[in-house]
Amino acid sequence: MTAKSDVLKSLDHSWDELRTVIDSMSEPEMVEPGVVEEWSIKDLLGHIAFWAARAANTLTEVSAGRGDSVPGTADQAETDEWNAREAAAREDKTLVQLRDEWERSHETARTALKKFPEDKLDLPFKDHTVVFSFGADTFAHYQEHATQIRAWLRQMETTEA
Repeated sequence: MTAKSDVLKSLDHSWDELRTVIDSMSEPEMVEPGVVEEWSIKDLLGHIAFWAARAANTLTEVSAGRGDSVPGTADQAETDEWNAREAAAREDKTLVQLRDEWERSHETARTALKKFPEDKLDLPFKDHTVVFSFGADTFAHYQEHATQIRAWLRQMETTEA
């Protein structure tokens, strides 16, 4: 059985790692495109916020016995469509607004996890388990983008030198 305390530790550790790299950046760096494909850090903040809010919603719905009603993506193409839709929905938001959404979505996901019954973490959910889905949308996602951001920053340093 998955221990909720272990999931919280993974969530907190990956959040701290991502937040540290984000906090180290200047505003001009955060709006420069090309971090992940054409996206800037600003765009990534909205992207990460969407998936963290989805993770919180998943836990809320599963806890209430409505896990089947949570929409999912069937493949990478559909995930890419969701990402494009959410990016378009946020393109007029400011960096401050997106950073606030990013921070709030993480807190919402963390609160949802704390409230979630530990014995339901390993329930089947969308071809995986609840905890796998939650982790994919939060801590694994945070780690993925923290790694990409650090690589982009290293690339920028070598290009400027």
